[in-house]
This record gives sequence, C-alpha cells and structure tokens, in this order.
Amino acid sequence: MPTPLGLAVKAFFEEGGAKAYIVRTGDPLPLTNAENPDVFAVNKIRLLSGGSTSPLSPKLRVPLLPGFLNHRAAADPADPASWVGAAVVYAVEDAALLLLPDLIDLCSGNPRAVPPLPEPPGPPELFKPCATVAPTVEPEQRVARPEFRAPRLDRDSYAMWASALNFTLSLLGRPRGPAHRRDIMLLSALPLPLEDSGFDHGEENWPLDLLNLPGIAAPNVSLFDEASIGNPRLQLAYPWVETVASTGLPEGLQSPEGQLAGLIARTSLADGAYRSAAGRGCRTVRRLHPDIATSDLSRGLPGRRADWLGARLSMFGMKRGRFELLSDSTMAEDPAWRAGGVSRLMAIILRAARQFGDDLVFEPSGPGLWARIRGVFENFLEELWLDGALDGATAEEAFEVRCDESSMTQADIDAGRVICRIGFTAAYPIERITVSLLLIEAAAGLREAA
Repeated sequence: MPTPLGLAVKAFFEEGGAKAYIVRTGDPLPLTNAENPDVFAVNKIRLLSGGSTSPLSPKLRVPLLPGFLNHRAAADPADPASWVGAAVVYAVEDAALLLLPDLIDLCSGNPRAVPPLPEPPGPPELFKPCATVAPTVEPEQRVARPEFRAPRLDRDSYAMWASALNFTLSLLGRPRGPAHRRDIMLLSALPLPLEDSGFDHGEENWPLDLLNLPGIAAPNVSLFDEASIGNPRLQLAYPWVETVASTGLPEGLQSPEGQLAGLIARTSLADGAYRSAAGRGCRTVRRLHPDIATSDLSRGLPGRRADWLGARLSMFGMKRGRFELLSDSTMAEDPAWRAGGVSRLMAIILRAARQFGDDLVFEPSGPGLWARIRGVFENFLEELWLDGALDGATAEEAFEVRCDESSMTQADIDAGRVICRIGFTAAYPIERITVSLLLIEAAAGLREAA
C-alpha cells in the first residue's frame, strides 16, 4: 500500500520539484490494528514524539518531532547528535520547504471503517427461459480500496495536530543558536474533519469555520490565532486529492502538501520563489475531496480574518477545465504576510543574510566592514528589485539598508557585534479579482424597447 511519505515525494517531483531530502524515521506502520485500536493510536503518538515503542521495530524508529510532548529530549541547534526527525533540517543548508507527510495520519489514531451502503431493493422476481451459456470471460483486475475512511480528525486530534505544527515552527524559529531556520517554510495539509465528533456545520466544505472555532487549540484560542498556527511561515493545502498513485488508499485520497510543494518548486525554478504559484496547473490531480462549491469558495469571515476561502489556505480547484492551484496563501494573521510569495521573499533575504554573515564573520569590525556589508546587501536587494520582487519606482523607494552607528548601540560596537537593518516593500501579488456587473439598467432598457 502507498505511504503518505512516498506519495508526497512522488507528487513533489511530478509537479515540478527538482531536489528533495528524505529523512527516514522507521518502517511504515500498518493501516490499522483491529485487535488493540486504543494501543495502536497511543503508539502512533509515541512515534510522533518519542520514537521507539515496543513492539514496533524499536531499533529502527526515531521521533518525527524530538521533544514534542516532552517524551524525550528536544533537539539542540548546537548539538548535531540530537538532530533526528524534523530536526535534520538544521543540517540541510539549501532546504527551503519542510513537509511532514505522516503528521496527519499519526494524529488520526485508528482509522474508521467505511459505513455500509444501504442495499437497494432487488428487482421483482420474474421467470424467463434460460439463455445460452456465455463463453468464459476473465473479469478486469481492479485494485480494491481498504474498507476504511481517509484520515479524519476530531477536536482532540486537531489540537494535537496544531500543537505539532506550532512545535515545528518553534523548532525552525528559535532565536538563539547558529542553526535556527526561520528561512524555511512549513507546508502541511489541512486535515479533513470527522463529522460525528462535534463538527456538524459543513466544516469539510467551508473549513474557515473550523479554523475560526475557539477552544480547539486552547481555551479562547482559535487555530487562526498567532498563539496557535496563525504564522506567515506555514501554508496549509486543501482540499484532499485523488491521483493515480493514491487509488489503493482509503477513499482513494491523499493529502495535497506534496502537490503544493511541487508547484511552489516549479514556480521558483521558472520565475523565482517570490512569485505566486497560483494559477499553475496540476499534473497529478484527478479528483478533489470535498468538491467545494463556488459559493463556499467565495465566503469569507468578518474583519481581517479572511476575504474568501483562499485568503488563508492554499486552495486547489477546477478552473479553465483543469485542476490548478487557486491560491498561494499562508496562515498569517497580518494580511500583508498572507501571500506565499511575500513570506518566501523574506526567507530568501534571511538565507542570503546568513550566507553573507558566514563569509564576513571573521572580519574585524569597523566602518570598513560596515560599508562592505551595506554594499553587499544593496547589490542583492537591487537585483531583487530589478526582478520585480520589490515594489517601488526607484531602488531608494523599494529598500533601505543601514549598517552604521544608527543601527548599533555603543555596547554592540564595543562587543564586536555588527547589526545590519534592512527595510523593503514587497511586491504583493494579485491572485483574485472580483468583478461586479450591474445589469438592472440594461434590463430596464430592453423592456422599454420592447
């Protein structure tokens, strides 16, 4: 049976990705354990946070998120021996995206069986003469889907999933240590809700209601909030997809973060990572679940929460007769950071700053070094401005670089610390345009002419 990791890697390359690092944490788990479902669900969480659990191949398993739920010591950016699971990203210098394809499955516990379909009434009993014997025909071989539903989460499982994402963002964004990776975007799929667990308001077709619901992540906190997963470095893909490779999975569905990562990689290679991937056609998608109606897609939330469904989620949909990415959005609370290209632009600048710093770290501090740093950053930002990543009629309007006494205190200078402050205006992409047509006067004119 295909695995979430294998499907994500396959989708990434088929959609246009060129390079990926695969971190092994252990052999795939079985789909279910009917004899001990509760123990099976607990062991899944242990593999997410603590690693080896008997009898699940204890010698081969490491935690996906070391230190999560305090099941074992957390990864230390300064100690390479502790870099296991997702923390291996500290060692991968050229990584730009981080995916955790197994996360939703590990949070979902034991899968639920597909409810039996109601049996239709049989045809009326009629007696007819026997037909001649037909020649033997071999039936077409088909892949039988498991009689289970795709992973779905209840409220407690959503809280676990959100906590795992929040923990991963903290792992990437630790302010201290030489190995923080705030230049990496975290990609995941938005899990499907379990309908009979308190979700009964159409959340599957309009997930903004679920993300805005207080009390899942913490009391009086919604998933949208910055205290939970409202972060500009997180992108959630939705809805789930069916591909040729996922036919043998429950309901034939796979999570779509692999497709999203591949489309972002294809856009980055062709036009630059700061460009929006919205509008790119999908090469692997055959079906979407759920099939979201246009009315639900256009619905938003009051205030600054969301103008439409794609304002916070990276949405897949049908357009111009093909499946494509409708929006390239982050989970940021601040609307200025919701465009995926804007957050990736910040990641580009952070990655460049770290590389420049590595080249200059042993230079003696002083006005000469400060001028050199200003020149390096100004040249880099001017290239971004010329490529259209920054907004402004002139380079002076697009960005500002300061590395002198105005960006450092005397204590910084005495301690040998060099602080460079950069300001820039990102070119914000337009992904959705709403056109309103007023037809009342035209209709009145037709009636008068008649």
